[in-house]
Amino acid sequence: MSLFRYDDVSAIIRNASARFIMPRYKALSDHEISSKTNPTDLVTQADTEAEYYLEQELPKIIQGSTVIGEEGVSRNDKTIDALKDKDQTFWVVDPVDGTYNFVHGSEKFGVMVALVQNGETIASWIYDPLNDSMTFAEKGAGAHKDGHALNIKSSDKELKDIDIYLSPKFFPSKIRDDIKAARSGFKSAGTIGCAAHEYLDVAQNKRSATIYCRLKPWDHLAGVLLVQESGGYVAKWDKTPYTPQDVYGGLIATTSKQNWREIYNHVFADIDLSPYLKK
Repeated sequence: MSLFRYDDVSAIIRNASARFIMPRYKALSDHEISSKTNPTDLVTQADTEAEYYLEQELPKIIQGSTVIGEEGVSRNDKTIDALKDKDQTFWVVDPVDGTYNFVHGSEKFGVMVALVQNGETIASWIYDPLNDSMTFAEKGAGAHKDGHALNIKSSDKELKDIDIYLSPKFFPSKIRDDIKAARSGFKSAGTIGCAAHEYLDVAQNKRSATIYCRLKPWDHLAGVLLVQESGGYVAKWDKTPYTPQDVYGGLIATTSKQNWREIYNHVFADIDLSPYLKK
């Protein structure tokens, strides 16, 4: 028997959006916005209040579960090291993924929630508040968007036809120039600054792949499961599976294993990645 009801979790996410996020969309006051690590790493009252609501409501779904959220970790109230405890059940949440976009009135932001049990992601939700669109994935049971199954059909491509999401500025400085040079081999390469929508596009076969170098769990757990359950392929730079315990290195999420190989061989095969694969 499932530990949760999909609709119960979805209702909590929608309530968080309706109460704390959407009322502030294009209506934030200056005092409701602050920066964390740099001027583009923003947090708003929408982030903090939505996360607090999720912290209160999600544990009611599964007794004894705990919420780990981006803002709680930023405040040092929580730690991602807790995910190493495989005896605990966690909800990993990003209350507003794409906060910079949200602050500047872009449509590309979302809410991401992943359920982790026994050390693995067993379910995930990605919510697009502007379109009231909910995407849900369950390990071994597939993925659905607004009740319709997602199924990436065979989409192997030649390198010149592969379009990716990639932002070189987040890569380590020693390999940044190599990453920038590699972009020219693809059909297109850029970023929309929102992992939620980037993963959604891969899961719907609207984009061939997305490449990341920072493994914060709230950015990736929900999206990785979504792509996998939609029929895509995901692996870290060292070709191993991505897990909730991973915090170093990077990953490639693609529509097919063949596309993963094409991307890896073009971007990473000649780069010494060993310094970035583990602490």
